[in-house]
Amino acid sequence: MRRLIFLGTGDSLNPERAQTSLAVPLAGNETMLIDASSGTVLLARLEAAGIPLESVRHVFISHRHFDHVGGLAPLLTGLAALPEASLTVHAASETLRALRGYLGLTIPGAEDWLGKRLGWHELAPGKPAEVGGTEITPFLMNHGLECVGFRVARADSVAVFAVDTRPFPEVVANASGADLLIHDTYGLHSEAEQAHAMGHSTATDAGEVARAAGVLRLALSHLRASRFVDPEALVAEAESAFGGPVKAAEDLDIVHF
Repeated sequence: MRRLIFLGTGDSLNPERAQTSLAVPLAGNETMLIDASSGTVLLARLEAAGIPLESVRHVFISHRHFDHVGGLAPLLTGLAALPEASLTVHAASETLRALRGYLGLTIPGAEDWLGKRLGWHELAPGKPAEVGGTEITPFLMNHGLECVGFRVARADSVAVFAVDTRPFPEVVANASGADLLIHDTYGLHSEAEQAHAMGHSTATDAGEVARAAGVLRLALSHLRASRFVDPEALVAEAESAFGGPVKAAEDLDIVHF
């Protein structure tokens, strides 16, 4: 059985939660991240989760929006001061170019500080990457710009990360039979028009994807602040559509799959 740690579960403007990031322990006491939150909050969440900075060896980025990549510059700055640290950044082609441009604009020289200890790996949807005994397969999602989800598999355990996306057949196909689906959840079904216009999904959408894919459990993430929607209302709506167990993820939750 594998485990993962939710470092951030909020949407881009949620002041109650850190923005999206997920930590997955790997073999050899290493860690990989999926997305990098919105800034220095990522470093605070790593510390709160008891994850040593130097253990972070891989970062998989879904897309280039600031609430998913903002922590990359602080992470690289922190790692540069640790001689034994190294990092590989994995992203699809357009996202990878945007990330390097973002670093060049916001923290010039960061790539030089790490030198050969920093690697860049271009992902191709449908082509697995293997790190630390774990297979990560990126797949296309529907968010209005280049954006990928990730199927994370090791032995007989599979978790799927689908944040940010509208309802999309590729998510169902790649989540098929997964132990855990982590899905974008903007709001209730009554807000479907707005959610879809912004490239997101409702709780009903997430539940229907989970049911269609035959997953065992569903976790809702990328949540708006509670003044906009009650997380328990999202859970109830998703459960009705899914028919299986649903949880609204919280920062620093540890989930086994």
